[in-house]
Amino acid sequence: MSARFPVLIATALCLASFSIPMAKAETGLRTYFNPAVYGKPVSICMSDRQSCGKPSADAWCRDHGYTEALVFERLKTADRSQVFRQIKCIAREQTVAATDKATP
Repeated sequence: MSARFPVLIATALCLASFSIPMAKAETGLRTYFNPAVYGKPVSICMSDRQSCGKPSADAWCRDHGYTEALVFERLKTADRSQVFRQIKCIAREQTVAATDKATP
């Protein structure tokens, strides 16, 4: 086996990873399980400590290219802080189009 063989394999794997399509907001819905920022769980409340729950989940979704949070679930950690266990984001345009088609 040539000394170049491992390098060729690593290069092929690297190039293959670029061809994997990334999730985009065009999919309409996406659920983020245990969302984190820089490795830390996303808190239920924003830094002002008054915007908790839905406003915080909506901000997460907007930051990821979606319109708003459709559903979110809380989780209480060992240190008694509250973070999101999951956030389901929706692109509102997709919902409006689906509703229009369902109306007779």
